[in-house]
Amino acid sequence: MFSVRWPHYFDEQAPLIEAKGWFSDVLVEREGQYYRPVFYDPVRLGQEIAEEMSNGAGFFREPNLVVVDRVTRDHIEAAISALVDNGFNLLPE
Repeated sequence: MFSVRWPHYFDEQAPLIEAKGWFSDVLVEREGQYYRPVFYDPVRLGQEIAEEMSNGAGFFREPNLVVVDRVTRDHIEAAISALVDNGFNLLPE
């Protein structure tokens, strides 16, 4: 069993969030453990990686990274369900 805490603004801002291709303000609780995944769509993730590399960092790292086709409630919920089905062993608390 798990629960998802969405911010109060999500539904109102959903079109903007999807357009940005990035979202990190959802909290997942499972068996007393809390997780805060970071969702990117593939295009935005590519942009973020390219920017980091061009800044001379030489690497890209994003804790709790989850890539979804589109940053929408449906895609995020499907990803969370899949993560829960795998025991959330892919994300640290």
